[in-house]
Amino acid sequence: MMLGKRIILGAAILTIGLSAQTWAHDPPDLLIPAAQFPPGAEPGIDGNPVEWAPIPVETYGSVGEMLYPVGAATREGRVLENASQGDINPADFQIKHKLGWSPTTNGFYILTEVFDDLHFIGRPDPARFWLDDSVEYGLNFKHQASEDITFNDGDIVTLQKYKFAYPPLEGEWQFYEPQGNLPWLTSGTKWFDIGITFEGEEFGESTYFYELRIRPIAEMPNSESATEDQAVEGILQEGMIIHWGNMISDTDEGGTEDQKRETQWSTSPSGAAANGTTDVLLSPVDPGIEFVEQQTAVEATSWARVKAQYR
Repeated sequence: MMLGKRIILGAAILTIGLSAQTWAHDPPDLLIPAAQFPPGAEPGIDGNPVEWAPIPVETYGSVGEMLYPVGAATREGRVLENASQGDINPADFQIKHKLGWSPTTNGFYILTEVFDDLHFIGRPDPARFWLDDSVEYGLNFKHQASEDITFNDGDIVTLQKYKFAYPPLEGEWQFYEPQGNLPWLTSGTKWFDIGITFEGEEFGESTYFYELRIRPIAEMPNSESATEDQAVEGILQEGMIIHWGNMISDTDEGGTEDQKRETQWSTSPSGAAANGTTDVLLSPVDPGIEFVEQQTAVEATSWARVKAQYR
């Protein structure tokens, strides 16, 4: 049995044949290409989006009208209870994702741009990051269906999640799942790094830029004592399809803990908590993109200074 699948390439809609075995994704007709960075053109992970400027979001990413309401914000009586795909209010909240990858670094790259009329960090418990403005990502190198993924203690896990609420609250800002306290699996290691900058007011109307590099872990033990040599690195290859997850949460001050989560958006209808179910194609180098070399300019609010302060 062959299934039709949509690939977004600029304004064009292409169809390719996929076996029924690969239909382990949501939505079933969406495939987002990730731009391949040539050697030396990989982004510096500093939160500066300049290296991404030549990459069109319409081809290698997603914008607000593609996003689905998900999570607690869609419950009965909540703001997004009756919302549909693309029902995001651009005056209140705007999201753009761009995706890339590099066979040279074996890195999967994400740039998320979030405009918010009020950036808020003020949760009662620093560990409960999901009650504040936050970004969440998931990566499933093996392209598995969600029902084939488990998180029981002692299981071999194949879906890794990377979650952030910035600025830090009492020193807490990065949250890794399923195991969040492994010293070898944190920002700045070989496995992932993130840079964050913003324009506008830190706790007001602003645009935040989240730039992330992930070296995929194909599998590892779900154990507090897991060691780095037990992590099996997945090798990214041109033409491969992987699963990516994302959820961006908007919170404004006031209300109960549950009411704080006003809107939550994902590229997948089942993308709550960044479940990795959106198909991403690792594309060849696009000759139409004039890539720029890594930039080292320091912004007024630089992630280098933030890392020095909070590490």
